Amino acid sequence: MRIDLTAEEFLEVRTVLDQTAGLVFDESRRDSLCYSLGERMAACGVGRVADYLALLRTPRGADEMQALLNEVTIQETHFFRNPPQFRALRQHVLPQLVKQAATSTRRLRIWSAGCSTGEEPYSIAMLIRELVPLVDGWDIQVVGTDISTRALDAARAGRYTSRSLGVADPADVARWFIQDGSDYVVRPEVREIVDFRRHNLVTDAPPFDDEPVDLILCRNVTIYFSRETTRRLMASLHERLVDGGYLFLGHSETLWQINDRFRLIALGDAFVYRRDGDGSAGVTKPDGERRMILPDRRTGDDGTPYGERRMGRVERRSAAWEALTKPRTLSLPRLRPHGEDGPAPATGSTGAAETPFPVPTPTPVDAIVDVRAELAQGHYEKVVELASAIADAEPLRAEAHYLCGVALANLGRDTDALVRLRKAIYVDPKLGFAHFALAGALSRLGDTSGAGRSYRAAAETLGRNTDDKMAAELGGRDVAELVDLCWQLSGTRRTAG
Repeated sequence: MRIDLTAEEFLEVRTVLDQTAGLVFDESRRDSLCYSLGERMAACGVGRVADYLALLRTPRGADEMQALLNEVTIQETHFFRNPPQFRALRQHVLPQLVKQAATSTRRLRIWSAGCSTGEEPYSIAMLIRELVPLVDGWDIQVVGTDISTRALDAARAGRYTSRSLGVADPADVARWFIQDGSDYVVRPEVREIVDFRRHNLVTDAPPFDDEPVDLILCRNVTIYFSRETTRRLMASLHERLVDGGYLFLGHSETLWQINDRFRLIALGDAFVYRRDGDGSAGVTKPDGERRMILPDRRTGDDGTPYGERRMGRVERRSAAWEALTKPRTLSLPRLRPHGEDGPAPATGSTGAAETPFPVPTPTPVDAIVDVRAELAQGHYEKVVELASAIADAEPLRAEAHYLCGVALANLGRDTDALVRLRKAIYVDPKLGFAHFALAGALSRLGDTSGAGRSYRAAAETLGRNTDDKMAAELGGRDVAELVDLCWQLSGTRRTAG
């Protein structure tokens, strides 16, 4: 049920949600708020917004406020969401934390803040059980917190549909889940180290009773907060972490002009934050050296590059999935190779079988904004669908090809991602982030020389566009910092100027 809110009512409801939970609703979220509010008013038998707000101030108001928070918060996630970050967790962060704990306290504290229906903390627990098969003698706690009691009830049940397993490796599914009909139930050995608690990030003290925390994941949470609320939260998280502890944020979240006390760490193709005792900034390896860590080149037992194994996994999915995510083909003009004599083919020509570009169909200004919003949420399948549609309508829209390529890479489809990213670069050779994403895909597929060339191209082009300095892809980095990283990963000497 949807209701209409006057400007005054919208402001008052927004204020209540901001003060209670730090949630910010701008005009872009007005419709969803009107729908959620209408549902709760109907459930309470209240016909006027003023009466509903008055109800929230009565003795039964606390329960109804919780019901409203359950309604307005988005609870959609999946296991191993954001593969680059989980590669960093699996190969770098958790092995380091376990090794340190094994030689001292054998104690680990991990906090998944804003855990929704539990996929994230369970994913972390699965990685820990890989490293610590026998937990006897260990004191390990993975705590998942959320403001939604509805989401926490689902998390405690530990029962999921195949939708939640969209980017999980089949080997992980077979190892850590029990199939029960069409559902998948998390195994007891994973659940025993995970605890779920209701927690308000704005008003409640952090969990663990003042114990220091080794790892905090607060991904795709602050996108709903105001800048000041985010600033206070990041200060609190910094205080809670041990020296050397890690903070993971979402794809579009940044500490730029929010908190400068964390150090940025490059782990493969993921960027995370670490609390260092000296509080200095920079990009370093976990051992403290001023060198960059190369992207993931892990291979399977058969020697197959990780990216190819991941692509094979995804291709075993249903035909419906493939119909949704398969990139559309696009005939692009053939360029004359560098150094080749003779005139270049005419624009719009593919050589012998000439196929001109279709006349671009105007795309709404907000279309790319919507795609980026879906990407920030980790809805990679939706990004592929939307970005492909835009690219088909406007083949010269480099950003659409780029976003599609990034989403495909996050789905583990690096070979398909190469196609889209190369199209983006063909249309706009100065699109530095596309060169950077292409380098990561090439590296994962084992093409080290190609990756090096793309890192060099990224270093030479990043920062040339005026929007680069504030791009979400920077994740709190200054663009010059990313340029330095690309030069180091390219394996070539930086040119003057």
